[in-house]
Amino acid sequence: MTDSLAPNTQDQSPYDILTSLEGAQIQHGPNNNRIYLMDLKEADPARLIIQMQSLAREHGYGKLFAKVPEHRAGRFLSHGFRVEARIPGFYPECDALFLGLYPDPQRAKEAQTHQLHKVLQLARHNLAPVHTPDSGSGVRRCRPQDVDAMAQLYRQVFPSYPFAIDQPDVLQQSMEEDVDYFCIEQQGELMALAAAEKSPGSMTVEMTDFATSPAARGQGLASLLLRQMEQEVSSEGYRVAYTIARAYSVGMNRTFARQRYQLAGRLTNNTQISGHIETMNVWYKALR
Repeated sequence: MTDSLAPNTQDQSPYDILTSLEGAQIQHGPNNNRIYLMDLKEADPARLIIQMQSLAREHGYGKLFAKVPEHRAGRFLSHGFRVEARIPGFYPECDALFLGLYPDPQRAKEAQTHQLHKVLQLARHNLAPVHTPDSGSGVRRCRPQDVDAMAQLYRQVFPSYPFAIDQPDVLQQSMEEDVDYFCIEQQGELMALAAAEKSPGSMTVEMTDFATSPAARGQGLASLLLRQMEQEVSSEGYRVAYTIARAYSVGMNRTFARQRYQLAGRLTNNTQISGHIETMNVWYKALR
């Protein structure tokens, strides 16, 4: 799933905003009721944490969520952040840690832990290759002229989403900023989509924003997209692929388990999708 691009004016959009704080890139707002530290960059962790906590108090956010290099995580851990997921070798010099801090103690509690374990058991069962249609389902890169159809499919699949993928102008902008979209058409109609959100600095890529039309479900199109996306980004030198998948979705977790992704951890009550804050699983795979 992605954490793609969002409009930069919260007053004019239902989506959380992307902005900078102490030089780091963050996303925050009431939609996900959280602050997401997406890229620490060269920010001083001590100063940044103080500003994040102040922002959380100001808006009443229930969670602070951070993706940081392990060698710079010490200050976060000493301020009460806990490790929720770890991707080995994410950065050339170290692992990536996904950290959570909960100003709202209730948000730190996962009410259906047993069900989450059951989903993983089901997802890891029956990992035989998926049969996909022989014709009419070739994967191709999306083009700027596809953005209207892409936005329409995302609107059809997701009543609400943490990022503005249902807006054609946002999709087009993201295409210009290291996000490659891939799609499958059937009889000239867009039936499945996904995004490879690339980070050239770390040479990692998030496989995200998977959507399949209800009319095409059960055909293995997400697996078809993922395999092609891996081939494309691997040929460009990307080292590690990962995803943040809905923890209650057997299908999406199985898609990544089938492609031999490893479970990195679980993000408790992390992301708003279709009107609810959901727990997410992090999966990763070394491509090189």
